[in-house]
Amino acid sequence: MNSSLGLRSIKSLLLTLFAAVVAFSLVAATVSAQLGNSGISSDKSGDKSEKKKKDKKKEKSKSDDDDDDDDDDDDKDKKERKSGKEGRVAYAAQESGARSTSSSSSSKPVAKNDEAKKSSAPSFSSSSSSGAAANSLEAVTATVETDPVPHGGDAADDPAIWINPNDPAQSTIIGTDKQGGLAVYDLSGKQIQYLPDGKMDNVDLRDGFKLGGQTVTIVTASNRSDNSIAVYKVNPQTRMLENAAARKIKHGLSVYGMCMYRSAKTGKIYYFGNSKTGDVEQWELFDQGAKVDAKKVRNFKLGSTVEGCVADDDLGHFYIAEEAVGIWKYSAEPDAGSNRTQVGKAGDGHLFADVEGLAIAYGKDGAGYLIASSQGNHSYVIYRREDSNEFVKKFRVGDGGGIDGAEETDGIDVTTANLGPAFPQGVFVVQDGFNDKGNQNFKLVPLQAIVKL
Repeated sequence: MNSSLGLRSIKSLLLTLFAAVVAFSLVAATVSAQLGNSGISSDKSGDKSEKKKKDKKKEKSKSDDDDDDDDDDDDKDKKERKSGKEGRVAYAAQESGARSTSSSSSSKPVAKNDEAKKSSAPSFSSSSSSGAAANSLEAVTATVETDPVPHGGDAADDPAIWINPNDPAQSTIIGTDKQGGLAVYDLSGKQIQYLPDGKMDNVDLRDGFKLGGQTVTIVTASNRSDNSIAVYKVNPQTRMLENAAARKIKHGLSVYGMCMYRSAKTGKIYYFGNSKTGDVEQWELFDQGAKVDAKKVRNFKLGSTVEGCVADDDLGHFYIAEEAVGIWKYSAEPDAGSNRTQVGKAGDGHLFADVEGLAIAYGKDGAGYLIASSQGNHSYVIYRREDSNEFVKKFRVGDGGGIDGAEETDGIDVTTANLGPAFPQGVFVVQDGFNDKGNQNFKLVPLQAIVKL
């Protein structure tokens, strides 16, 4: 009996141990499975985290690429601004060449670099041919540039040359600052006077005006601040401008450009004012108690915006630039009416809109030149002054001698008079729309570099 009990005890113990081992194994297996699942979950979480990092990296890379594109655009803009005139001139030359080729089978492509072809300068002889230089775009350089105008932005506009009767070398350039007034420069380009009298757009002058018993040079300008005719006289001793208006002379239009005329028939001096609407007024200027007054004597209208104009005192012509259309020639006499002929047409291979400033270079025996600013391709076009204003040539003012060239020119002026050692055969003055050394200014080119006299 005791033996039987011992055997049962041993079997019971063995079963208990076996059950414990099985239970332990099950627990171990469960724990292992849980640990395994935890590891997998951890790996997946790590993969997701890494994926997010990569996605962010890609997004940042894309953003950086976009920023680089913006920087490239900024750099491009900066380079374009830095290259400024060179880029604009190259583009304009290419455009001019392309347009000239397409518009006329006889047109030659325009030179594309600063070392443009030099053509023979025409003489003032009315019998010489203009064909030799036709459609070539040569480059000339300024020898003097004026101080920048006081105001920034599009400010400088139109020059007028005063010839000092006592000493031509002491002549001056009167230039408009259409944001604020008139500046006077000596022939070295130094500003010697500034009159903050209003938004002066264009300026012109005539000598030989009888005022208060004296013969003086009067200067007029279109003052857009108060829509008036600004009037001054030149003090030949100081070379300064002095107000000479008898009253505030108001235009009958919203004034833009202007120019002056002295009639060879009557000796009277006139003022032409014009507007962006194409309206033109002609005023007779006269002495009123040692001051200058004016009365309107004529008006007519063109089809669109006008500004630049010039009158030929000897031949009695009035030229005006209709900016998008071309150059028109009228009679300058107050009783002439509105009959006209077209001299040059925008898009004809010579002129490119906007057509801006006009000037007359007086030669002998009615010869000489009409010069126009072809703003659309940064160039200047020369026509004969006499007869039907035959085209002569076109040119531009390029960089040289430490002075930058001139582009987007508004106003111009020219004289064939001897102005001393700096300009012994006259000077051509242009407004520069993109002065490299600050605000806009004016460039002075010896006339003999453009035409032979």
